[in-house]
Amino acid sequence: MTDRNLRLLLLPVLVVGTLAIAGPALARGGHGHGVGKGVFVQAAATYIGITPQALRTATANGQTPAQVAVANGKTVEGLTTALTAAGTTSINNALAAGRITAAQAQAKLGALPAAVQSFINSTHAGCSGHSTSGSSASAVRRHRG
Repeated sequence: MTDRNLRLLLLPVLVVGTLAIAGPALARGGHGHGVGKGVFVQAAATYIGITPQALRTATANGQTPAQVAVANGKTVEGLTTALTAAGTTSINNALAAGRITAAQAQAKLGALPAAVQSFINSTHAGCSGHSTSGSSASAVRRHRG
């Protein structure tokens, strides 16, 4: 096995390992510090030209943010760029404010591309979109566990 083949085999392991460590903090926004889904929802809605609630409703109905972007005449590449920029700004602001350490910021920045891809290709972005239906309380309870 060549070094190149070994590196190609180890790359997914490294990505998964990084996400296992930094991914939960990214998803939560690091206890409100860093990149949470709210940052992604707002940035995606702004880029697409719709309200955050409209994006939440679309994803609650099974569309991904990438599909919503394309349906509104935008590109997935542009959406990716917008979310990466918003995430980077959020992380850098948290670092500058002293809410996270440099090591935490570096981990979040390293995990950001995968978090962006996960967000744009998933449904239920932000999850609070469940509040648009009459049975929303039970849907949210079911979603939370």
